[in-house]
Amino acid sequence: MTFRRFSVTQGAGYLFIILGILFWSGNFVAARGLAHAMAPATINLLRWVLATLIFLPFGWRALWRERAAVLRHWKVLTLLALTGISLYDTVVFLAGHTTDTLNMSLIATLSPLLTALAAQFLYKERIGRCMYLGIAVSSFGVTYLVTGGELERLLALRFTPGDLLILSTACMSAVYNTAVNKVAGKLSQTTLFLAISLLGTLCLVPLYLWETGGRFVLPPISEDVAVSLVYLAVFASVLCFLFWNAAVQILGAPKAMLFYYTLPPVSALVAWLVIGEPVNRTQVLSGALILAGILVALYGGAPKSTGKGGVEHENATAVVY
Repeated sequence: MTFRRFSVTQGAGYLFIILGILFWSGNFVAARGLAHAMAPATINLLRWVLATLIFLPFGWRALWRERAAVLRHWKVLTLLALTGISLYDTVVFLAGHTTDTLNMSLIATLSPLLTALAAQFLYKERIGRCMYLGIAVSSFGVTYLVTGGELERLLALRFTPGDLLILSTACMSAVYNTAVNKVAGKLSQTTLFLAISLLGTLCLVPLYLWETGGRFVLPPISEDVAVSLVYLAVFASVLCFLFWNAAVQILGAPKAMLFYYTLPPVSALVAWLVIGEPVNRTQVLSGALILAGILVALYGGAPKSTGKGGVEHENATAVVY
């Protein structure tokens, strides 16, 4: 990536992706306190009901003004709601019952690769060798992190049905981040977020009823649980999704998904700052490898769409109001 190619718009895209990753990394710290407090679909539903109610006063006018475009793109919006809101976290929790953290972390690293492949084959984006080399280096960094620097642990891996569920979430990430470009420039960020949060919340209701046996039951909510839910709703939902969607529309899905690799080290940093978890040499070294992989991929330049319906990400702008 040369200075000539860099622009103010791209700078905003990188700022958005950094903020999105920072807010999303706190998701794991907040969710940890909720793991034993309530079931996954219940957490997800309460989170998105709260997020939608918080954002509704700011977004309903834009949603009403763009209602024709929302109806025109309802299929894509429903797909975004399912893959980005309703199913992802619920499936991750279910997978945790039959697989271990190492398997989950390793399979999740397929998300950027699957996103790059989807962008190349579905949207005709030219993905250079530097992009795939960077993905490989960052994947190794994540592998080094989750194995604690003991790569021989990979030989002892045993795969379970839960691994298929985690693989499905990697596919969901690829679908979400490539499908966002289908509505790039056709809906404002305000309308896009409110539309998918409303649809995603509605899609969560059947999962919640399945979880509760068909009853609407509000679990007891302590002060700590309330604080975690507020964080998840405001920072890990509203702000994270707005920043992430804007970054994907500016940078393109393959470049944005590269920063997905920074989630483990950033989450470790947040856990260290918030709850005092120690940071070790393995985490520092893996973080350096992940950053090196991202820089290698970015050095290859921004992919540009060449097919019909593609997006020229070098010049793309996000509409926010």
